[in-house]
Amino acid sequence: MGANMLTATIAFPAESTEPPNFDRGRQLLEEITDASLFTFDEPEAELEELLPDLDDESDFVDENGEVLIEYTRRAGLVIINNLEKALDSRETTFLTVADYRLYITGGPTNGDNPTNATQAIWDAYKLPESVFLAMGFIPDYEQPLSHANSRGASTPLTDTDVVDAIALCLGTSPQWPGTDTLKRIAEAIGKVRDEPGNAKPAEYLKRWSERYSFDPLSSKFLSAYIDEEIGKAGEDENED
Repeated sequence: MGANMLTATIAFPAESTEPPNFDRGRQLLEEITDASLFTFDEPEAELEELLPDLDDESDFVDENGEVLIEYTRRAGLVIINNLEKALDSRETTFLTVADYRLYITGGPTNGDNPTNATQAIWDAYKLPESVFLAMGFIPDYEQPLSHANSRGASTPLTDTDVVDAIALCLGTSPQWPGTDTLKRIAEAIGKVRDEPGNAKPAEYLKRWSERYSFDPLSSKFLSAYIDEEIGKAGEDENED
């Protein structure tokens, strides 16, 4: 019988010269006043596990069954401490992908509990987003990993940059010669980006920019693949 593999990852900016700021996360944690900002799946069970000294539900739940903020803060502190220990342990390694330093941990399991480091990283995503960001980590948003060329020619392009270039090239082109072939390419690109051809070129450019919170016209590489007239119209709109 084979073993299953459990893994956990957490992302940090690769360009950062400083390590994750766990102290900043602890400080901000003390300012959280809304327990609903924590994303526990089963708050009572998870708090009992994180705070084993609390063996009575009435200790941390109010009369309405709502978890008290003082205990979610205490659990958050445990999560941050466990995460700091996990990222500094031999159970965790990291690799750089585009602009992300991805901390990775995991291991085989035959129905056993995940490793301490794996659980620590999973738990980190249950912290309030503001705390997660304060430590420098990157939430799992649907954003492209890299716009490498926007920072200069010395930065190597990534496959993400190329996918963006193809999507923008097709999406902002009023006409497609060799329509059948290009339609198949557009459908493939549509698996990871807005499908080119599903909106008018100017609208496609606007939708792409809004979705990824990035203006591709500001990138020397990406802007070269945008139809010239559509790009000019986009620049004029940005100036208004």
